[in-house]
Amino acid sequence: HQGIVVTDPPTPLPAAPRSFVLDGVRGLAIVLVVLSHSWKIWPEDARDGIGSFAALFNSGSVAVSIFFTISGFLATRALLRARDSQGPTSALGWFTRRTIRITVQMWVLLGAVWLMIRFDPTDLATDQVNRESLLSAATYTWNTYVRDHALEARSDIGALYFLGIDVQVLAVMTLLVVAVGKYRRVLGGVVLTALVLSSVWRSVDFAAHGWFHATLTTVDRLDAILWGVAAALIAPKLTWSRERAAAYLGAGTLILLGGILSTAFFGLDAYFTWLGPIIGAATAMMVLGDDGAKGVPTMAGTLWSSDRLSMLGRMSLTIFLWHIPIFEAMARHTPQWHPLPRSLVTIGVLIAVVALVERVVARPVDRLVGSWGRRPSAREPMATTRDKSP
Repeated sequence: HQGIVVTDPPTPLPAAPRSFVLDGVRGLAIVLVVLSHSWKIWPEDARDGIGSFAALFNSGSVAVSIFFTISGFLATRALLRARDSQGPTSALGWFTRRTIRITVQMWVLLGAVWLMIRFDPTDLATDQVNRESLLSAATYTWNTYVRDHALEARSDIGALYFLGIDVQVLAVMTLLVVAVGKYRRVLGGVVLTALVLSSVWRSVDFAAHGWFHATLTTVDRLDAILWGVAAALIAPKLTWSRERAAAYLGAGTLILLGGILSTAFFGLDAYFTWLGPIIGAATAMMVLGDDGAKGVPTMAGTLWSSDRLSMLGRMSLTIFLWHIPIFEAMARHTPQWHPLPRSLVTIGVLIAVVALVERVVARPVDRLVGSWGRRPSAREPMATTRDKSP
């Protein structure tokens, strides 16, 4: 039959191997997030005189920027790989699978909060507040609800604004990859323009409306994700040597740690002006260096890929979801306890809950959803990389 050309269907590219370095960076970030909320069980006035160690308790916003940048990098890289290997609509499939992974875990948490509302007499929130709070959190509009209903929103799920912003931005990024992902220069121009404008706008909006509004407004937190998106677009064009990769990782590490330490001396005004972009750029340097190193050991890479930090990074989503609800529940039930035993017991409860949720929810969901849309062959084992946030 002349004129008929039979071609094989596009073969999915194997997922990029999991990075223990990026897991380690996320491990540090989740520790900073937990410490920034520890005032719920260990009041700030009981921590007087800790000096520069205050940076460990004041770096929650910096940690969120770290998560956002890594999320933007991993998501964009995965979206582009999916589009290039299987066509534009496969990017939508990847975004759907990622969102399902996050949603299942979040809905399990919201279900636990609902049960606590029903059976915990110390929870005094009204039915309307509970209904509106849980619904907006479940639909990824929680950041705008908290911003507009600050006095009514449930505080124990307040930090879920992060997931709302993350999903909102990456939904738009997915559509951009589907529409113009074939034209990398066009996509890069859009991302670079948005990065510059959002970096300027965040400081303007902060000055006009204050830190609370800026923290919860998607466009004011957009720049951190865009640093990661830009890094994913740049990475394939860079030529790497071990020395260059080590330099990127080392420089990014020093700048990042310096930014974290600076939070002991500077407040949110610094974060929404000069510090936030520095953290985004430093984290982008690190993900580029790690991508260029391709598993070759470097000094900074060895530091970040330590077993304990990497383990925390792999469980960072579960820790993030559960830590504040547990903190607030313990604080309500132990008002007369000394902060030290209360903190120790609370951390023990958090560890137990995280271990249980990882075993019965997170890992099974990852395995199930990760198998959707993949066609493993004898030559290509199924990858198990999890590109999700935190």
